[in-house]
Formats: sequence, C-alpha cells, structure tokens
Amino acid sequence: MSGIAPTATRPTPRGGGGSAKTLDSGTRRGDAVFSGAVRGSAILLLILMGAIAAFLVYRASDALSANTANVVTYTGQWAPDDTPPKFGIGALAWGTLVTSLIAIVIAAPVAVGVALFITQYAPRRLAQVLGYIVDLLAAVPSIIYGLWGILFLVPHMQGASQVVSDLLGWLPPFESGIFGRSVFTAGVILSIMILPIIAAISREVFLQTPRDQVEAAYALGATRWEMIKLAVLPYGRSGVGSAVVLGFGRALGETVAVAMVLSPSYIFVTKLLQPGGNTIAANIALQFGSAFKTGQGALIASGLVLFVVTFLVNWLARRITKHGGAKGERRGIGGLFRIGGSGESMRYESSYDAAVSSAATGGASADLPEARGAFEAKDTPGEVAADDTAGRGRSHRAASGAVGGGVLAAPSAGRRVRSGLAGGLTVATFALAVIPLASILWLVFSKGTNALNLDFLTHSLRNIDESQVGGGVYHAIIGTLEQAGLATLMAVPIGLLVAVYLVEYGRGMLARSVTFFVDVMMGLPSIVAGLFILSLWILGLGQKANGFAGALALMILMLPIVIRSSEEMLKLVPDSLREASYALGVPKWRTITKIVIPTALPGIITGVMLGVARVMGETAPILLVVGYISNINADPFSGDQGQATLPTVIYNTYTSSQQASNDRTWSAALLLIIIIMLLNVIARLIAWWKKPGRA
Repeated sequence: MSGIAPTATRPTPRGGGGSAKTLDSGTRRGDAVFSGAVRGSAILLLILMGAIAAFLVYRASDALSANTANVVTYTGQWAPDDTPPKFGIGALAWGTLVTSLIAIVIAAPVAVGVALFITQYAPRRLAQVLGYIVDLLAAVPSIIYGLWGILFLVPHMQGASQVVSDLLGWLPPFESGIFGRSVFTAGVILSIMILPIIAAISREVFLQTPRDQVEAAYALGATRWEMIKLAVLPYGRSGVGSAVVLGFGRALGETVAVAMVLSPSYIFVTKLLQPGGNTIAANIALQFGSAFKTGQGALIASGLVLFVVTFLVNWLARRITKHGGAKGERRGIGGLFRIGGSGESMRYESSYDAAVSSAATGGASADLPEARGAFEAKDTPGEVAADDTAGRGRSHRAASGAVGGGVLAAPSAGRRVRSGLAGGLTVATFALAVIPLASILWLVFSKGTNALNLDFLTHSLRNIDESQVGGGVYHAIIGTLEQAGLATLMAVPIGLLVAVYLVEYGRGMLARSVTFFVDVMMGLPSIVAGLFILSLWILGLGQKANGFAGALALMILMLPIVIRSSEEMLKLVPDSLREASYALGVPKWRTITKIVIPTALPGIITGVMLGVARVMGETAPILLVVGYISNINADPFSGDQGQATLPTVIYNTYTSSQQASNDRTWSAALLLIIIIMLLNVIARLIAWWKKPGRA
C-alpha cells in the first residue's frame, strides 16, 4: 500500500511531573491507573499474537491427525472431507514459494531502479510527486489487481509467455509457454503488488545516505553513477536486502489476486509457463466455501504453515537490517526501519503502512534539513552558496565541479556515457513501474462508468439476474462502511494506548516484545487474520458469521497501522512541551492526555484514515468469516445472514459472462478505488494543513 517519513528514534521513556512528595494520592492514583491501562494494552497485543498461533494449532491438530496421506508429499486432489481424508500442504507451499520467487526476481531490480531515480535523478519537486505515484500502487486493493489480472493481463500474457518460452525454452521450467493462467502470470501480478514495498523502503534508505559520503565521492571526481556505486548503494545494501525480504513475505501471503489468475492444481509445478500450481493462501480462498469440519481444519493447518513462514521472513528481515550496517553505525529509514546501537530497536513497514507515518507528517523527514524527494542534478556555485546561507544541505553540491572553491577536471567521455546510460535505465524502470498503474486506472475508469449512476448507488442486487440491467451496490456500501467503522472503533483506542506505552513508558523486555510483534503484525497475511477469527470467534465460541466477525478480522489488520502511525507522531511532540507541563506540577497522565496526544492528533487522524482505506479493500478475511449476500443487511450483528462489501461483490461477480454483470463489477471496482483514493487525499490534506512551518 510513502513519501518521506519521520526518522525520530525511540526516545527514552519520559518521567512524570513532580516528585512523590508533591503529588497527592489522587494524582498518584491517576498515574497508576493510566500507566496500568497502557501497559495492559501492550500485554493484550502479546496475548493476541499468542492466541493467533495457539488457536491455529488447536484447530489444525484434528485435521492433521485424521489425514491419511503424507501432508508434505501428497499431490492428489484436495479431499480432507472425504472418507478417508486426504490432503497435502507440501505442493501448496511449493507453489507459494515459486510464485513469490518469480515476483522478487522481477520486482526487486525494478524497485531499486525506481528508488534511485526518485532519490538521485528526479528534480526535488518532481520527486515528491513521483513518490506519491508509487504509493498509489500500494493503495490499490488486491481485488483490483486480481480483476485487472484475469480480465486484462491473462489474455495478454499468452503472447508474453510465448516470447519468454522462445528466449528461454532451452531451460526446462520455460518450455511450452502459450498459456495465460500460470504460476508465471501469478508471479507477475505479485511483482506489481510488492514493487511499492521494495521501492518505498529503498527510497527511504537511499535518502539517508550521509552527505559527507556523497560529497567525498564527488570530490574524487566521480560521476553521478559512480557516486551512487561508491556511496549510496553500499550504504543502503542491508536496508535494500531487508526490503526485498519484506516484499517476499508480502508475496507469500497474497490471496485473492493469485486465486483469480491461477488455474489451480495440487502438483509440485515445474513448468512455469503452463497451467497448474496453487498457493496456500489462494487454496484457502478457493476451498473454504465448500469445506466442512475436517476441511476447515485442513485449511487452518495450511494457514498455520503460512503464518510460521511469514513470521520467519519478518524475523529474517529484522536480523538482516540489524546486523547489516557498519559497527556503531546508526541509520534512520524514514519510519520504515529503525536501526540503532545497543539497546535501540528496529522496525519496518510495507510501503502502504509506511505511507501512514509519511502522510501524517506531510511528507517531511525529521532527519533531513528540508523535505525533498530527491537530489536535484547540477547545483551551480550560486545555488550552493544560497543553500549554505539558508542552512540547507545539498548532498549533491559537487555535481557541477565546485568543491571548496576548487574545480575538478571533467570526467572522461566514456564515464559520462556510462553515467548517462545508468540514469536512463532508472528512468526506464520508473516508467515500467508506472505502466501497470496507468493500465489499471485506465481500464477501471473506462469500464467502470458504464453502470455507475444514482440507481447503482441506491439499490442492491436482490432479485437481479446476471443478464439483467440495473441493480447496484448499496448493500455493499453499507457493509463496507459498517465493518470498517467497527474495526476502527476497536483498533484506535487499543492502538493509541499501545503507542503511548511504547513512547512514554516502554522499557525492558515487554517493550522490545511489543515492538517486535507489531512489526510481525505488519506482515501478517490477511487470510491468517480471517482464519484466526474463524477458529476463535466462530468455531471456538460458536458465534455467527456476520459483519461483526469481519470487523474483528479487519481490526487485527488495522491495529499495527494505528500503533505505528501513532507512535511516530507521539515521538515528534517536542520534549519541551512535556517538561513545561511537568514543571508546573501537572501529573504525567494529564500531560499525555491533555498536551501530548492533542499535539499529535492531526498525524494520528491521518494514520487512522489511511488504515481505514487499507482495510476497506480487504477481501480474503471477509470471505472466510462473513459470507456474501446480494440483499441489504444493515445489521452487522445479525445471525448468519452475512453482509456484502464492495470487494466481495467484485469477487462474486467477476466470473460472469453477461455484459450487465460485468458492467456492475467494473463499476464496483471504480467506486472502491474512488473511496480509497479520497481517503488518501483527505489524509494528506490534513497532514499538509497541520504541517509545521506552513505559510
């Protein structure tokens, strides 16, 4: 789903106001109650993560014990509800790994090129706009990618697959490439979806390159490309490596888009361009509707495998980043990573999640002298002098040859050509990254206007046949807003209290554990959140599959976004405000609630709005715990009636061969994109309006 995010490191937990002797019993009681509440919220987060693992294990154990086939090597049909039960997870795990690897191979070099173009080549004003364009890719829901993939990309991939087969057909995996619905196509879709994650993290890493390293490279007479090789890429190596690992983790958990473009089979696929293959997440989405007790347990067992794998991937990303830098080196990676020396924590986010903290600060970096998205090319000596006078840093000031008043000899023609070719390649990678976004938006807007009218917004699909013109998504609009609203009401109080704990009270093992598991939750596959609510709320507690169950799943996905964005905003509140309040004898809990939180409130609201925009586009958990109906159900707590949302309308109607139904599908997709984009724009406007120093 980042601009330039804040780079403040976690401060030392603040002390309260006044001494123990000057505080009355009521004040001490208030501080104790408040600190207990925030600490309890932090412990609740740990309990939640433990419960996810425990209930997945519990619900999976019966199915695993009843299975008569080898769960690792079995490649027959998925039949856990047959007598005897037979299912295998090994082939699904293999398909998940293959599609994710294809995605990484395609996305990683393009994303790094995009990050280099934005930070090193694009003019600074243009760079911020380009950063927002990349963020748009992350804001597009996966159901839209899947719709675009099955109706647009798959038909065109037949020719592309044939080209790949012609070029690489001498390699066994690329033989006979004339099919569209293959693991290769699924990998291409995933690469487009994870590209913003890698690009945004890499962008923030590159922006943190020390200015003295850049100037030293230029002082040695380096061209721009040579400067990048000498200073930028070595500095950002570990950060980019972690970005790639995180992108890989996100690819592992993608569900709906892969389910829509694959032609599923349960084999260890080795021919990448031919139909077949499946992934864990896609199989859960495809099989759950027809699963009974043992079948549900088998799907939960596969979800447990996915949860463990993504957990390990996120842990690996933390380790790479923590130990990748030079000894004693400290880096801030714009709200995406936090790498510190001894005792400091590191954290990371996806590009969409990083946009939370970025937009919440209006795109301003706390560590950079000025909010810019790139190093602008060729500063004249006059520009350098003006920036020095104004106290602004320009890391590329030596690009025109002025270094401390001296003049360097111009690089040779060959070196200039190589530098120019490298710059052109970064421009090409950015264009390549933008093409899918342009294609998606053009397709959705061109086809989505056919049925989008007032009747479409005020009527449901009840008693509307596929071939019948008319009907609308009023029922889905209600479901989308109600479920997202309930998730927000639950996630915001808990998330804000956890963020207050981390900034104002957090220390020791509890704080480190909370920070780690918030990072893990950032990469939690949405299908796993749905499986947890299914295991605990529906199967365990016997509750109904309704809109509230969907809101619980969305709350789990929204909670880490609220925590991370609120934490970043609370860190940016000046310590002088706290100290002034404490000097007046104001207790700590009142200082936090009356000064710290209100000061950070605009940024917190921005993060919440971006979190709402993200969960509105979720499909997989809603399919598991809510169900789809075509009529209006305004009560999210009602029985087993189910409740439609815009993503589930798209998912349940995209396979129709009738033009009227197709028009409604595209119009629902257009409406979903409009709502999500509006929320993103409003969030950024709030951040810009409250941006410090705005004239």
